[in-house]
Amino acid sequence: MAKGCFVAVRHRVGSRRLSQLDALRAQGFTVYDWDGVTTQAILDGADRIVGVLAGRPEDPAWDGVVHEANIAMHRARRRCRFRRPDVVHRRGSYPTLAHGVSFGGGQRAPRGLKNSAGNASALSDLCADPAMRRIAGFGNHILATYAPKIYRHMNAELGKLLRDNPDLTRPFNTSMYPAASFNFGPNSVCFEHTDSLNDPCNWIHITALGTFNPDKGGHLILYDLRLVIRFPPGSSILFPSALLRHGNLAVAGHEHRMSFTQYCAGGLMRWVACGGQTVGSLKKNDPAGYAAYQASLPKRAEECMARFSMPASLLQDIRGGSN
Repeated sequence: MAKGCFVAVRHRVGSRRLSQLDALRAQGFTVYDWDGVTTQAILDGADRIVGVLAGRPEDPAWDGVVHEANIAMHRARRRCRFRRPDVVHRRGSYPTLAHGVSFGGGQRAPRGLKNSAGNASALSDLCADPAMRRIAGFGNHILATYAPKIYRHMNAELGKLLRDNPDLTRPFNTSMYPAASFNFGPNSVCFEHTDSLNDPCNWIHITALGTFNPDKGGHLILYDLRLVIRFPPGSSILFPSALLRHGNLAVAGHEHRMSFTQYCAGGLMRWVACGGQTVGSLKKNDPAGYAAYQASLPKRAEECMARFSMPASLLQDIRGGSN
């Protein structure tokens, strides 16, 4: 993580190629044949919960929800216009657009992610779709359940931001995540990468969509954990994408894989920590406050890691027994 743990150190990957399953097996990776339904926590060596194979709700109508979400994604894709950087980028070669609130990349203040008027309208309608809202709400629920301290911290910090900036709105009214990315396919699979500008101690929520054979491709690869996880359409997984290198196995050429991801930019957390301004403005306008901010940075890594729950303390953390 970078100093202060607001963003992570960017991981540089030399090859823009998708990993091959046989090569990963030869390197000692474990292939986990997840059913896409059963919820299972991912633990690190210190017994911290660092992610969740969330699966799907216990709802016999969920397949219908996924079907409607697929229709909504296809409908939005037909309405959107994509520039070359939206299609060929460091994560892969597929059309992607983001919607919601972010901060970074030279912005002077948090703002809504920039899209053309037509794309913004299509994305707003997509986020209002009942099926997409249900999936977003499911991810929100899983984060609150398996990472309750992370959830409460993000909710509190974003609450300050949104109270001070009422023109900023979350993409979904069923989720507290401030932003979402929509990967429209037909071949939305990622090269090995990290999302270094995301909040390192937060989890993304990613849902696979489309029509593809999950036994053959589309698997989630967590390189640092040496895991290859079967990832069926309609299922969700959460993990800290700024910290863990991740990517996907390819799907067949005739198949269609889409996905959408909820996330939180680390720059938003830094803006709030600086009292609703940039670090540079804080230094200029409030030298004493800037000194206090700088003094707080060394301990932030420890504070951030302490927000990851352990199985033994999870129930207490959900009840709010620790911060």
